[in-house]
Order: sequence, then structure tokens, then C-alpha cells
Amino acid sequence: MTDLIIENIPLTKEWLAEIIEKKIGVKPKIGTSGILDNSELGYMSMIRKVQLHFDAEHEESHPNLPKHVVLKIACSSKGTGVLDSAGADMTETDHSANVELFMHNTECNYYKIFAKLTEKPLHLPVIYAAIKAEDKEAPVPVIVMEMFEDCKVYDIITGFNEEQLYKIVDEIVKLHIFSLTTEEWKTIVPDAFVLEMAGYFQTMVAGIGEKLAQQPGLELVSTYIKNTFATDPKFLQNINDEYLEERRISVLTHGDLWAPQILWDKNDDIAGIIDWQITHRGSPMEDFHHIMSTCTSVENRKNLTKPLLDYYFDKLSSGLEAKGVKMPWTREEIEEEYKYSFINGAALTIFANGFWANSPVLQTDGKPDPVRIGESFKRCKSYLEEVIQEHNMS
Repeated sequence: MTDLIIENIPLTKEWLAEIIEKKIGVKPKIGTSGILDNSELGYMSMIRKVQLHFDAEHEESHPNLPKHVVLKIACSSKGTGVLDSAGADMTETDHSANVELFMHNTECNYYKIFAKLTEKPLHLPVIYAAIKAEDKEAPVPVIVMEMFEDCKVYDIITGFNEEQLYKIVDEIVKLHIFSLTTEEWKTIVPDAFVLEMAGYFQTMVAGIGEKLAQQPGLELVSTYIKNTFATDPKFLQNINDEYLEERRISVLTHGDLWAPQILWDKNDDIAGIIDWQITHRGSPMEDFHHIMSTCTSVENRKNLTKPLLDYYFDKLSSGLEAKGVKMPWTREEIEEEYKYSFINGAALTIFANGFWANSPVLQTDGKPDPVRIGESFKRCKSYLEEVIQEHNMS
């Protein structure tokens, strides 16, 4: 019988047992591994759940021992195929490998910071190990993390309702309170490799946008590209530099906050937020934009944006005051920041729609679903119309 947890992946059961024992003080017996629900939506990693078994005496003396952990192993093969179909140029082997490495290492960096905290800033998984490509603790880059039991994710097309959107804003507020009252997260700064990947992301978005603009009803994507990428291929990096250089006040942004990253418990409260692979220093409105442009109906976005921003401002102000920190924005400045970050939000929305339309996200029974694709494109179109109007694009 093999001691490998997953066939052909050089991670042994003994290695995992020691990793878990180091974290919780009790050594489990490692059971079988299996496919995690919704793991088909993970494109830059292989994701597996692994059963844990503890002796009866350990279960009695250590309440709430974990039943499973999740292994997340850097692997971009599935994502590369989707990106190629969406219009991104992934013909260079180094490109896909570099994206994989960048995303895995980024997530490890931030999980290591979160793991040091006595009190977590928001609902985050317990991290048993976050091992980067260059680390020696494992033969492959891997994250070992808590599995949130008995949780669900919402389908992106069903979308979030009003109550759920307010709960998501609560989590965004917690992340921003952490950002504005601590400093260690700022020690993670882009190196030359990260900056190279940022430039490559811009190229990918432009390629995906050009193909997406060929879809009926999304011709206005061409207007956005003409006023952004065609004018300045580095415009996204220039925007990001404003936050990195503190010309605009920055916070820690998740960077890819959408439906599958938010886990909900049986009471419909948020149990955890996962997948911090493109986390970075950025606009306080970035994550809010991505949720509102992709994960709720057009009607909700139009009707709820202002009250949600009012709520965000009030909750952030009171949360910072409780910690003795002055709110750095007025309500009017939050509005200005929201409008300014439209242009960055549009790039991520274009990328997401092009990617999802060529992936299981918008499929039913393994085939593209015109109804699901149509609803996602409807949200994208409405959002881009507002971007183009707000930024006077023609």
C-alpha cells in the first residue's frame, strides 16, 4: 500500500501527519483523499480533501479536532486551457508556469502573515502549512489548510441577495480595519517577478477583451480597450503604483472576491473567505466592485450600491474609532474612490467574463449554457456602460 496521499504527487501521509501534529499537538492517522466540492472552479491548483482520524483518547482530551484538511497544490494545467480558449496568449510554457508560481507564492505570503495573528481580521481558514516553491519543507509547493465543514457556496448566476451583500461588506470592512491599523502586511512588496506578472496580466486582459468584444451586445468592450490598453499598455500598473506609492490611500485587497471564494454556514452567515492568490495593496473599492459587477443582478447593483457604500462608510468609521484611529476618508471621498476604481474594476470584470464563458463556471452538464452566459454578459455590459459613461470614454 502506498504512503502517498495523492497518486503521483510526492507528499506522504507521514509528512502530513507531522505537519498537523506540529500545529495542534496531536498526530492523526491520515485517511483517504478525495475531490472537494466545487474544486472544478479552482484553475491554478489541484485541490483535495484528506480525511483525518484520531485516537479516542485524543478526541476526548482535545475537543473539536479536525475531520479533514485541504491540500492545495500549485498546478496550472486546467487554467491554461481555459485562458487559451478565452483569448489570452498562453503558448509560452514559461507563462503558465510563472502565473502558477506567482499565485501560489502570493497566497502563501499572506497566509503566513494571517497565521501569526492571535485574532484573525476576518473569517479565514486555519493554515497548517504554506510552502512556497523555493521552500524545503515539502517536495512540491503546497498549502495545507482547514476544511470548512458543512458549508456551501452560492452559484454566481443565482447571485447574492441584499442580506448577503451586507454580510460581505461586513467582511470587507474587517479587512480594511486590519489594513488601516497594522503595518506588517505592507512588508509584502512586489519584486521584479511580480511586476513582470502584472504586465503579463495586462496583456492577457487585453487579449481576452478583444475576443469578448466579438460577442453580440458586448461590442462596447472595444470602447474600453481603445481608451485604456490601446492608449497606454501599462495603465493598470500605473493605477496600482498610485496605491503602492501611497499617492492614494491603500488597503489590503483580496483581489479575486467572487462567489466560490465565500463559504456560508447553515445559518447563512459567512464561515470563511479563501483563495488569496492575487491579494495585493490596492483600492478600498476593488473587492466591492468585483462582487457588485459579477455576483449579483444588475438591478441589485443599481439599487444597492449607494446604501451599501453608506453602510461601508459608517461601519468602517465606527470600527476605526473603536481602535483609536481616524477615518481616512470622508463619505464624498469614498464616492470619488468608488468612481475612480471603476476603470480597474472593468479590467477584472472583462477578464472574469471571458474566462468563465470558457469554463465550467457558466456551463451546465459540461456544456456552455446560453442562459447562464447571457446573464453574466448582461451584468458585464451594464457595468461597462457605467464605466464608459463615468470616465467619458468614446
